[in-house]
Amino acid sequence: MKKLIFQKLFKDILMLFIVLSLSLTVIVWVMQAVNFLDFVSEDGHGFKVYFSYTLLNFPKIFSRLLIITFFISIIYTIIRYEENNELILFWMLGISKIQFIKNIIKFSIFFLIIQILLTSLISPMSQDSARSFIRSSNIDLFPSLIKKKKFIDTVTNLTIYVDEISENKKTMENIFIKDQSGKKKKFQIILAKEGELINIKNKNYLILKNGEIFNSDGNKSNSFRFENFEFNLSNFVTKTTTIPKIQETESTSLVKCIINNTYNKNLKINPKKLICDKKSTKNISEELLKRFYLPLYMPLITLIGCLVILKTKEENSYRNHKILIFSLGFIIIFFSEASIKYVGENLINNLLLILIPLIIYLFMHLFLMKKLNYKIKE
Repeated sequence: MKKLIFQKLFKDILMLFIVLSLSLTVIVWVMQAVNFLDFVSEDGHGFKVYFSYTLLNFPKIFSRLLIITFFISIIYTIIRYEENNELILFWMLGISKIQFIKNIIKFSIFFLIIQILLTSLISPMSQDSARSFIRSSNIDLFPSLIKKKKFIDTVTNLTIYVDEISENKKTMENIFIKDQSGKKKKFQIILAKEGELINIKNKNYLILKNGEIFNSDGNKSNSFRFENFEFNLSNFVTKTTTIPKIQETESTSLVKCIINNTYNKNLKINPKKLICDKKSTKNISEELLKRFYLPLYMPLITLIGCLVILKTKEENSYRNHKILIFSLGFIIIFFSEASIKYVGENLINNLLLILIPLIIYLFMHLFLMKKLNYKIKE
């Protein structure tokens, strides 16, 4: 019987957690997806790249909201059980409040493991996959970038100006192009009276008519006129960052970088995935703490949520007690996020920072045990 009622309790917590976490994640994801529309409107990526990029950011959002939604699920379920007189069943079956709390703490370990897997493995992998769509993008919505009487430099090493452009963005008049995709100090300027955008096998070309090309390599320059000239736009890429950011880098590379910088080791790291130097130590340390340190607060906020059972709904101070516990939980969650900013290059200070949730947990646990043992003696 004891096993069955705990199974029901855990099931109720889990169901509320799933509904709440997915709902909040979808809301945040939609808000971010609106901001990511810049990939289409400003950077020239297609809708396929846009949707792929936004969808792959879902695990990151879910992992960041996990600890908050789990705390709300814990405290809400326990309050509901108290107000529906379901907690009395636990006490009637001989389950002490200490045993009740220990079982919920054990249950929270499952979510701690899930969060570590999400933050250290799944989320970086999905974000790196999202970045790979940008790396492979050929700016398939390039025509939408061009606006009349404006210099457009969204594309790397390329500046375009057009005096007039048709409504369908296909034909243009009085075109200026500066191409710096060649060697250093080498550039090409193209002037044309007319131009037409065409797409051949998913590649964009600009067919220029009646113009002149000026070439310069720093020392020499030359020019020639043309009647028709085909300018290949597929050779250019967007200025959107394509190098993996720290949060998109696998955990093993980050750990190797910290070891190299701290102990002067020479562990191999792919330079295409991570630029490891002394300047990046602090940022990498912060990222590693987000992945492995923040989940350590899971048992602590679970313990705080369990403090609700110290009072019953019949007591006058029960309402204020609920508000106090709820506020304390959010203060701890806020503190966990803010404390990461204090990470530095000093290993001892970082170690003390990691011990904070353990110290608070032990303090709260001793307080709770003393309080409950006192009530039992009464």
